[in-house]
Amino acid sequence: MKNNSRIESQLKYIYRLQLIHLRLNYLNYIINLFTVFIIIFILFFKQKKRYLFFLTQRLKNNKKLLRSNSKLNKYKKKIIQLLKSLQKQNKLEIDLEYHYISFLLNKRKYLNQNNNIIIQSIKIKHIKKYIVIKELLFKSKIINYKERKEKINKKIIFLKEIEKKIKKKINKNFLKRYKQIISIFQSKIAVLPVYKKIPFGTYILITQQKYYELLERKKIIIEEISGRILIDFYLANKENNNMKKILFF
Repeated sequence: MKNNSRIESQLKYIYRLQLIHLRLNYLNYIINLFTVFIIIFILFFKQKKRYLFFLTQRLKNNKKLLRSNSKLNKYKKKIIQLLKSLQKQNKLEIDLEYHYISFLLNKRKYLNQNNNIIIQSIKIKHIKKYIVIKELLFKSKIINYKERKEKINKKIIFLKEIEKKIKKKINKNFLKRYKQIISIFQSKIAVLPVYKKIPFGTYILITQQKYYELLERKKIIIEEISGRILIDFYLANKENNNMKKILFF
């Protein structure tokens, strides 16, 4: 009876240890997500600000180009001069027509450039507004994440203390086997609950004899193919309920 009780206790503790490790992995994953989120947003803002700088510089250059474009005024003055001269001489029609056409073409070009400047100015205003709004949202999220991260770190410290206590109660060889299995599998699952002869996560039935031995809890049962430790579903479910307050409070 003592041996039965000892084996059952070992199964309980090793399963509790796995639950704690899975929860710790998840909490560390969440903290890493916060860090990734912050990095992504910082890069996003840098990219947007670089683009904004590029547009602003291009707008300035276009404005300078527009101001320095004296062709329009030059043709306009030339036309006025020709019109005045035309009153005295009738030989300047061709010259006048040439300058008038040049004036119209340059005017169209000028208006297009001016329209582009207006569009660029509106685009810059929208981007500036967008960046301001996103930065405000980002700052509020950062505050929220810092608060959540602090709570998660406290939870991690608490769970690690529980982990130390549980490890002391587990047989050294049993604990060593658990660590070896964890190091092999990416899923970090070393203890598999078994329901109706089927271990969770597999499609391989265990034998009827082995299933009875598992339910009796008189010895440690190992899954033959993966080498994982088996625990009956009823004991695992009981431990899930017992650990809920510790894992999720």
